[in-house]
Amino acid sequence: MLMKGPDLLTPLLHVLYPYREREVAITADVKEMFHQLLVCEEDRSALLYLWRNSADLPLDTMVMDVAIFGASCSPTQAQFVKNMNAMEFEHQYPRATLAIIRRHYVDDYLDSVDTIDEAVELAAQVMEVHGQAGFHIRNWISNKEEFVRTIGEGNPAVVKHFTPGQESDGERLLGMIWQPTEDNFSFALNFRDDLKDILAGDVVPTKRQILRIVMSIYDPLGLVSTFVVHGKIMIQEMWRIKIGWDEKIPTNLFTRWQQWLIRLRGMDEIEVPRCYFPGYHPSSYDTLQLHIFVDASSEAYAAVAYFRIVDRGTVRCALVSSKTKVVPLQPLSTPRAELLAAVLGARLRKTIVDGHSLKIHQTHFWCDSSTVHSWITSDLRRYRQFVALRVNEILNLSTPEEWRWIPTHLNVADEATKWGKGPSFTADCRWYRAPQFLYEPEELWPGDQETRITETDEEVRPAYVGKHSLGQPLVLVERFSKWERLHRCVAYVLRFVNRVHPEWKTLGSTVNLTKEDLLEAERVLWRLVQHEAYPDEVNILKSKREGQRNQQKNVEKNSLLYKLSPIMDEHGIIRMNSRLSAAEFLPFDTRFPIILPKDSYITRLVVDWYHRDYKHANDETVINEIKQKFHISKLRGRLSFVKKNCSWCRVYKAVPTVPQMASLPPERLTPFVRPFSYVGIDYFGPYLVKIGRASVKRWVALFTCLTIRAIHLEIAATLSTDSCKKAIRRFIARRGAPLEVFTDNGTNFVGAGRELAEEIRNLNNELNSTFTNSHTQWRFNPPAAPHMGGCWERMVRSVKVALGSVPTLRKLDEESFWTMLAEAESMINSRPLTFVPLTTDSEECLTPNHFLMMSSKGVKQPVKDPICEKAALKDSWSTLQMVLDHFWKRWLLEYLPTITRRSKWFQDVRPIKAGELVIIADEKLRNHWTRGRVVRVYTGQDGVARKADVQTSGGVLQRAVAKLAVLDLEKADDAEAELQSSCGGGCSEKMQPSVPLNSATCSNVTIV
Repeated sequence: MLMKGPDLLTPLLHVLYPYREREVAITADVKEMFHQLLVCEEDRSALLYLWRNSADLPLDTMVMDVAIFGASCSPTQAQFVKNMNAMEFEHQYPRATLAIIRRHYVDDYLDSVDTIDEAVELAAQVMEVHGQAGFHIRNWISNKEEFVRTIGEGNPAVVKHFTPGQESDGERLLGMIWQPTEDNFSFALNFRDDLKDILAGDVVPTKRQILRIVMSIYDPLGLVSTFVVHGKIMIQEMWRIKIGWDEKIPTNLFTRWQQWLIRLRGMDEIEVPRCYFPGYHPSSYDTLQLHIFVDASSEAYAAVAYFRIVDRGTVRCALVSSKTKVVPLQPLSTPRAELLAAVLGARLRKTIVDGHSLKIHQTHFWCDSSTVHSWITSDLRRYRQFVALRVNEILNLSTPEEWRWIPTHLNVADEATKWGKGPSFTADCRWYRAPQFLYEPEELWPGDQETRITETDEEVRPAYVGKHSLGQPLVLVERFSKWERLHRCVAYVLRFVNRVHPEWKTLGSTVNLTKEDLLEAERVLWRLVQHEAYPDEVNILKSKREGQRNQQKNVEKNSLLYKLSPIMDEHGIIRMNSRLSAAEFLPFDTRFPIILPKDSYITRLVVDWYHRDYKHANDETVINEIKQKFHISKLRGRLSFVKKNCSWCRVYKAVPTVPQMASLPPERLTPFVRPFSYVGIDYFGPYLVKIGRASVKRWVALFTCLTIRAIHLEIAATLSTDSCKKAIRRFIARRGAPLEVFTDNGTNFVGAGRELAEEIRNLNNELNSTFTNSHTQWRFNPPAAPHMGGCWERMVRSVKVALGSVPTLRKLDEESFWTMLAEAESMINSRPLTFVPLTTDSEECLTPNHFLMMSSKGVKQPVKDPICEKAALKDSWSTLQMVLDHFWKRWLLEYLPTITRRSKWFQDVRPIKAGELVIIADEKLRNHWTRGRVVRVYTGQDGVARKADVQTSGGVLQRAVAKLAVLDLEKADDAEAELQSSCGGGCSEKMQPSVPLNSATCSNVTIV
């Protein structure tokens, strides 16, 4: 693997990158760091020097007993001592230890945090840890005035940077110029006085002078590399034409040099924000993406990186870093230069990932070279060493899926490689702002459908090419999707071949195909597929049939046809010599079936024709009919494969896939709450009630407590919203206001919930307050999802059974109906929630009435706990609390363990995704289910999709996932591999092959 050696800038970048992450920046430096290191006595001889106070005195030999500036070993020794001291306080000050080890570059300290309080605390810890080793860290500077005033030291930085009316020249941080007040990086062009005439463009410079000016621009982050690289290109051109160090440059280069100087003067106006995303929301970094653009030209290649987040619905991008290089002096093709740019981008990604503490969730590489895309996605062993080694390095630092194609005019790295396009130093240019399409949704980004992947032969390794003749088929069978079309096309081709034959006139000239034409076309196709699958067997059987002396042997034992006893008929078709050969009353094809390979495309078309001919049903009939004429190994697996590829079966046999049963919501598991704090509401009925001489309809509103499973019944005169509100008001008057209400999407519930929200909003406006959890919240299940309201649906059934057990000889009046509902309510609330009590045999089973009436049928004297007996005698409130606590403890110990097991939907299924085509399963619409496309998916607390919004021809509908049947119309890549591994008994259930179907519109389909 071709890996780059250690970059000298990498340790510096690992300090500068974290310095740009957070909003509050802090910097400091250690005072006389090297002089705090005492050199061992036996090593001080390396620090000898001569000294005398005046010229009259003799020379003295002096020695330094501390580390000195200028010695190559001093930075290493200081770094070792600093880190060793910090490690001793790792457990006491972990954050300060990390800052000292990772955020120091020799004696300079750069860091960034989220808040001022965190900065003050971190600075105090760093000073404490450094003080233990005798290091005095000082000169604290920050972009926040409050931090500098808090940290002390006489506040010189406050006076320098934050005094009104006093401008600052900025602070130099590891060569970078930082303006603390504006919190920006800038560039100051301070050149020597003897270079002023050259910078003015009036004097023709020498190569030495140009090199001095270009290399004076220090830019470790690559913020202006799009400009500096063109100065390096001019220096390379001087070397190419072999100009001396003190020789004037030629006229053509001087013109370009003047253009470069004009743009150099605008560098003073550059201001790049130090912080990537100032004022960001902490959760925004959960969407952090890294985008790297690479490009190359005949002069240079470059890579530039940007961060992208979605902050409170707004897309924000920031320039991270860039790398530029000039191409080698030796001639280099454009694809190779583009490949070098891709390698540079992959290395830049590794530097950025290693140097940041932020978690990057996605990385996208953007390249406009289709040849490089082809190399990355191909087998690298096919190419020459130059390409193979560099592609190998790219694949070690990235994955092929991360590389995306982009048009040249959208590639921002193009500005660094082509002089005529720029560069620009304005804040609005795309080099600093990032390309415009990054601010748009991902669906609008340049897609892979625009990629033009072209593979060149210039980099392919030379290989030995053998000559092998292959017979060309009459037609390309892969172009046909149905057997009948292929069959008739071959027949017409054969008619054309026969027509140009000299004996055409004797063959007839009918326009329509005859039976003989179709039979001959079949024979041609059988011979074609058998020659492709069994070439050796065809030669052996053909020679054997012709009676050649040297070819009387049978097929080899390792042949796939050995156990089938193959023979060849007079038409050159291989058939199986079955044990039914003596049954002359059977058709010839049944006694000697044609052998077809199971993996052939023609075999697939034949099986598909039988499958469609028998109306996509009854597999055994299809298999039996195929066996009447053909022998196909693993026929059941091949038929299963065809069915999974059949678009008709996919659409008309699609069934919903229900995800694993979700965990119980907190409303079902919250103990020690008032009964009916969490309520589910449903209607059932109607019932005919006698009022006077008339019979009217009455419905029953069922309120069930989700925690203790108690019910409350109310009569509703109609299904209107007004009647629903009255029933709810009666319930609240008797049971209290619930905290949360769960219902389906009935019009009466939707209207009541909307009016309740309006009343709460008006109440908040009157009280000048905000909505709190003390008010009732209304939650709706998706339409047509009764399984999401199983709690109250099961109670409806129980109440109906209870009402049916009450004998009635005639139609009831309304008063009697009220009485029946009260009896049914009492029966349901007295049902046991648990089985055998766990405490004593005399204690009854726990029921909902225990929480409502202190017993299953009414109030009775509870069994007193000896421990609480003295407290219970003092007042009845203690008695009541003791009993309720006792019931709730039994509820936790006896009832909750009974609802832990899932009753169905045990397996995890493939989650439904936005953009998929689905059929909405609706039992009310028989033979007419609606087709649509998923536009949004809603996940539960466990992260599993439970409901979705579906765009249909009639609008957007919200439905539960259990009611959505996915139309898997994408071709499954592994279907063929799974077919190979399947046995004769059938295919694996995981196989999902499909045939592409035109699904551009959403319409209704009829289910047969």
